Amino acid sequence: MSEILETNQINNDILRPFIPKGTHPIETGKYLISTNEIDRMYQTVIQWVENRIPGAIIYGRPRLGKTRAISYLINCLPQDFGVNTPIYHIRCRKYKNPNENFFFEDLLSAVGHSIIIKGKSNMKRTRLLRFLVERADSSGNNKIIFFIDDAQRLEEIHYDWLMDLYNEFDHYGITLTTILVGQKELVHQRSAFISGEKFQIVGRFMSQEYQFKGLKTLNDLRICLMGYDDYCEYPSNSNWSFTKYFFTDAFIRGYRLQDSADDLFQVFVDLRREYGLPQKVEIPMQYITLTIEYALKKYGSNGLDLPALEKSHWKEAIKNTGYIQSELYQIN
Repeated sequence: MSEILETNQINNDILRPFIPKGTHPIETGKYLISTNEIDRMYQTVIQWVENRIPGAIIYGRPRLGKTRAISYLINCLPQDFGVNTPIYHIRCRKYKNPNENFFFEDLLSAVGHSIIIKGKSNMKRTRLLRFLVERADSSGNNKIIFFIDDAQRLEEIHYDWLMDLYNEFDHYGITLTTILVGQKELVHQRSAFISGEKFQIVGRFMSQEYQFKGLKTLNDLRICLMGYDDYCEYPSNSNWSFTKYFFTDAFIRGYRLQDSADDLFQVFVDLRREYGLPQKVEIPMQYITLTIEYALKKYGSNGLDLPALEKSHWKEAIKNTGYIQSELYQIN
């Protein structure tokens, strides 16, 4: 009997699952993967929330993967603070003129309220407050966490409206932690608020800061590639990692993407040198994932079905992501 079960397990391990074309996460881009930098940011955010820090800044240059990192944190933080903890991802729009009506509509939409447009701004504010107080009460820990993305778009009046919310929550014994995520302009705005003696804004929303960085070391890259080899799988609970699905035969023979870490990192370094880019390496996560996705799709089992990836393949993959053009734009 044990021999039959072992044989069935082997057959399951080599019988590639049928996944309709275009629906695998590698093809849709809808997946989350951890990195050393995300883990560092995660530990920092946990400390902020545990210490009841009212607000903090996470900043970094564009395309480093900040928005995906927010999604990863929102997915994982309930493990530390409870599955019912109200945690929301709020994306800032570019407002031509700050408008309280539109601002509270955006907040109501972000928290998933069923009534968004109805009523005047004060009614929307009250609706939002009641909704979140109920969520915080039912969570049992009296915490609410806002991640405000592209927060460099906020203007001073927006902070006044957020401060009113903070004070209301405080009256109910609820801690609101607002984490502003955006580009380096956030740090400049913080300096401007300090110069203008807007200490109430800095104290409530910008008391701490964390610089989110791109992939900088070979070990960072290897950890990322291990995610595709060992931790990301599709379909769920299938034991088919992304690498295994796209490099099936090679995977069974022992090949792993992490085996290519040295080659891939060196290709990034060589390309930077070739195009006259600064030698200090900080690769935005967007271009790491696009590079890996290109390589898996073109050279794996759905494409050329190569036995392994070599430097020439990685070079083509990187060039097809637009990484070089983006880096050249950064220094021009």
